[in-house]
Amino acid sequence: MRHETILLSVPEATAPAELIAYVPDNFPELGMDRRRPALIICPGGGYAFLSDREGEPVALRFAGLGYAAFVLRYHTAPQAHYPIPQRQLLSAIDHVRTHAQEYHVDSSAIVAMGFSAGGHLAGCAALLWNRPEIVRPLGKKAAAYRPDGAVLCYPVVSSGVHGHRNSFLNLLGEQYDKKAAALSLENQVKKGAPPFFLWHTADDTTVPMENTRLLETALRDRGAPVETYIFPHGVHGQSLADSTVFAPDRQWQLSVPCAVWVERCHAWLQRNFCCPVSGERK
Repeated sequence: MRHETILLSVPEATAPAELIAYVPDNFPELGMDRRRPALIICPGGGYAFLSDREGEPVALRFAGLGYAAFVLRYHTAPQAHYPIPQRQLLSAIDHVRTHAQEYHVDSSAIVAMGFSAGGHLAGCAALLWNRPEIVRPLGKKAAAYRPDGAVLCYPVVSSGVHGHRNSFLNLLGEQYDKKAAALSLENQVKKGAPPFFLWHTADDTTVPMENTRLLETALRDRGAPVETYIFPHGVHGQSLADSTVFAPDRQWQLSVPCAVWVERCHAWLQRNFCCPVSGERK
């Protein structure tokens, strides 16, 4: 496995973001020319911090399933506000695509994965990749930064009545009143959006399930491919939904039935981004 930390500098950020790679090696029994989908994982934390439970454990699980996994430690409040985290994710996508050969990655199968507020960030990449205020300072044509798919896990989506207000306040700071509606993802879906995989729990009281439902409806209305799972029970922040991501005194929060999301996401990734040895998708 190739394990390294890449520093990503973007305009107006006070310091580089960290992109941590967990990339399986190729070897003869697998095929030396094998190309894999890549996942760029954005932990949650309300745009105020980054949850470690939604970073490395997720990367290791998906690397074990054969994906090239990267954890993006993007900047949060008060260090940074919009559009810095969005630029950092687009820069990460461009980095992985540019270095696809050395990472054994299919350059047309780069997927943004996010949890909670990280889900909002991943959704921004999938839906706002060509917004000039985000992408223009990065210097390349916008298409270089577009992800090929998005996996959103109990995501922050809406700045409306069902929204997680603190996430938008942390992301936008003094820009909140001016830009909150423009970053409400259900209002930003256009034809040609990439495939989405969404999951949530019905009794999430932190980020209500309606966030996922609003985005799902907007995607379906515009003909975008979307696969959605709503699990009956589970507090916010399930991550992998197994004992590896909960401290011993927090095991009571674990909702075991949610853990199947990994298997279902794996199947979705294989259907949408399956890469034979040649490196070309079927």
